[in-house]
Amino acid sequence: MKNVIKSGFLALALLALNSCYINRSTVGDGPTGKSGTVKYSHAKQVYLFWGAIACGHPAPATPSACGYQIKTAFNTTDMLINLITGGIVGTRNIKILVNKNSQCDPAIQKFERKVEKSKLKKELKNNSK
Repeated sequence: MKNVIKSGFLALALLALNSCYINRSTVGDGPTGKSGTVKYSHAKQVYLFWGAIACGHPAPATPSACGYQIKTAFNTTDMLINLITGGIVGTRNIKILVNKNSQCDPAIQKFERKVEKSKLKKELKNNSK
């Protein structure tokens, strides 16, 4: 009976001691570190049976006009999901990061769309007269 309790405690300790990790991969001339980056898009990957089977293949949007960084992370929330389900279901976060103030920065793209929209409104107003 003692061996069963020890084995159960060891299994629980191994599940509870999962470590958080981050993996970064740079594509093209994308950012190389974590400073000066902005989130372009994100997705969540779900795995079954301790990572043996991937459920779907999330495809976060990637910019075609500039380089980017792929950041995959296993954080505290993912650890809790893994712990509660006993490792049967696991998750991981995927983020696409771009350089801040680059042409692919979502804030700059939003501003450019706003300017373009106001130009079109002015043209329509002038053409209707």
